[in-house]
Amino acid sequence: MQRRISSNTNLTAFSRYGRRTMTELIPIYAEEGYRELDLNFCEMMNPGSVLNTDGAVDYIAELAALRERCGVSYIQAHAPYPQRYREMSGEERKASEEAILRSMEYAAALSIPHIVVHPVPGPVKENIGYFTSLLERQKNPLKIAVENMETGNEIWSADDLIPIAEALSPMAGICLDTGHAHIMGEDIPAFIEKTEKYLIGLHIADNNGREDQHLLPGFGTIEWESVMKALKDHYGGYLNYECMYFSRHLPASFSREIIKLSLSVGEWLLSL
Repeated sequence: MQRRISSNTNLTAFSRYGRRTMTELIPIYAEEGYRELDLNFCEMMNPGSVLNTDGAVDYIAELAALRERCGVSYIQAHAPYPQRYREMSGEERKASEEAILRSMEYAAALSIPHIVVHPVPGPVKENIGYFTSLLERQKNPLKIAVENMETGNEIWSADDLIPIAEALSPMAGICLDTGHAHIMGEDIPAFIEKTEKYLIGLHIADNNGREDQHLLPGFGTIEWESVMKALKDHYGGYLNYECMYFSRHLPASFSREIIKLSLSVGEWLLSL
């Protein structure tokens, strides 16, 4: 496993007094030591996001400029996702898919290798059709990483994810969310070993085994010693955090301490 720690840009996006955007946060992450980042295009789900306006072109240009100025790499991205998919009207589903496709365009424009996508509630066959449609409609070839989810009516197991990745190969892989796997009672090391061929991304987060708390490792109940052994044996990518919310009741002035703590926790994980 590469000895690199990366993070989604949402690490300190939420604070006591509101949200901050990627362009506000990237310089801070770089100053405190991050060199690899996962761009959070879930920003598109926020009311008034510039990414849903004509200003998106300038926003993506600013992200590109920040990459050069701050000396960082964008190693992954996260697409917006449909909420309450089964309850959505046809028009709402269409709008959701168009947002995902726009995020894929943004990621491709920034030369990001893959983008994490959520499966829709339903069986494997339906998800293969859903993602096939998205991949056929994208303007620039971009690989997707399908994430394991955290409820029983969604795609959550390695046994469900593998046939999706196989059917869509080479344009699809798997993103393991450790927090989701923990909620579902998964044997996370076994999941890693089973999906090794298709595992291209991680969402590293901890929780209490019941709620998707997005905690830093060690603040929940995941057994990280065995998880890290499996990652070192079966995964060659980045140790990438998706930890947010846990500090959302603190002022933004705590951001640098949180970032430093996350890097220290990452070094601990890599020492296991």
